[in-house]
Amino acid sequence: MVVTLKVKKEQAQKAKELLVQRGWLDKTRVMGGTPDRYVILPLAEGFSENILKKAFPGAKFEHKNLQKYPEKSTDLKHMLRNILSEKNIEQVTKSYDVVGDIAILEIPKKLEKHDLAIAWALKRAFPAINVVTKKVGKVGDLHEIYRIRRLKILTGENRLATEHKESGITMRLDLGKVYFSPRSSHERERIAKLVKPNEKVLVMFAGIGPFALVIAKQKPVTIVAVEKNPDAVKFMEENIRVNYAGNRVFPIFGDVREILPELKEKFDRIIMPYPEESWQFLELAFNYANPKATIHFYAFVNEKELEKAKERIRKIAGKAGRQAEVKRVVVAGSYAPRTWRYCFDVFVKQ
Repeated sequence: MVVTLKVKKEQAQKAKELLVQRGWLDKTRVMGGTPDRYVILPLAEGFSENILKKAFPGAKFEHKNLQKYPEKSTDLKHMLRNILSEKNIEQVTKSYDVVGDIAILEIPKKLEKHDLAIAWALKRAFPAINVVTKKVGKVGDLHEIYRIRRLKILTGENRLATEHKESGITMRLDLGKVYFSPRSSHERERIAKLVKPNEKVLVMFAGIGPFALVIAKQKPVTIVAVEKNPDAVKFMEENIRVNYAGNRVFPIFGDVREILPELKEKFDRIIMPYPEESWQFLELAFNYANPKATIHFYAFVNEKELEKAKERIRKIAGKAGRQAEVKRVVVAGSYAPRTWRYCFDVFVKQ
């Protein structure tokens, strides 16, 4: 049994910070939560009940049998066993991302009462993580036009800016201002390997530059990267400098529908990593593709509708006066039951 401080969830982060500062947090034991939105913090010897009562009116001191962390354990699943069922542990441990030193949790509504305990367990399991956040709402709820994910900081430093490393490149970004998904890293690597030397590449919806930079790192090519989020363009320009890619990657700020007619150039390879609205830009891509070009077209498609999607691609090509063949279809990520994020590698015949 150990003495614990029971505080409202809204007070938990501030309470934890005070306990850590004073040396009153028992870091050997797992923190907990209650169904009525309270957080249980294990107290170390020497704490002052008077100071804590003044700092957190309404807080309660209770004796609890909290599980100890295993010595030198970095097993997140083990740490969560005192909080969640095995089924829920599997769900939580499979649904978080890490961008730089920031973890992004996806916590189901039924587990929200445990979100702080989950965040603290994750931070303890992975010391390199300095900020733990959780997704709030859907992509686009904050700035729909820029696909920015709304995040709430649960524990750690009060920031969303970080530096992310992938495939030998470094990217600086702020998750509160730009969209970025580490889950596309394998796709970026796959496409970089397909690119041939001296190709002219267009990246639509380029974001902070991940596709462009991964390709530029590996192949001697010219890449035009178009993005309309001004914050993302600023980070892309910085990332181009950081990775010494200024002689290969050329960022352009603006809407690709307005930029391409002004450029009056055509490309050997076009990358379209915007599955939410990609169909409305596909004809534009065909208009600016060279003969024998490849278009990497991303879209959310139900697995039963794949053939219809291929036919739709061919029809859009025909509308643009082109002939196209879907050479390859790659599952690039999940979206919903039986619906996936597919990449259609489209060969433009003429």
